[in-house]
Amino acid sequence: MIVKDLVETRELMVGETSENVVVLYERFDNLDCIGKGNDLEQMECDPEEMVQILAGCSHDSLTNKKTYVVGEQFSSVEEILDDIRANYRHLLK
Repeated sequence: MIVKDLVETRELMVGETSENVVVLYERFDNLDCIGKGNDLEQMECDPEEMVQILAGCSHDSLTNKKTYVVGEQFSSVEEILDDIRANYRHLLK
């Protein structure tokens, strides 16, 4: 079982997005937990970084428009932000 521990979160592109649009960065520390009898073995896994675009009618009701995982399609948060600026202009000011 993979256990994800959210260790950092922050809003990105503040001042660049339209009203009720949030670009959120999250970093997780991951553990692979394996139960063996009464023992629990934990092995550290690579941390995971994500950038999400959330949008909606109000900050109380946001839906996920896109989730990027750093290291999959893009190797850095900056590359992801460049993609958002290029492909999600309709969500920016």
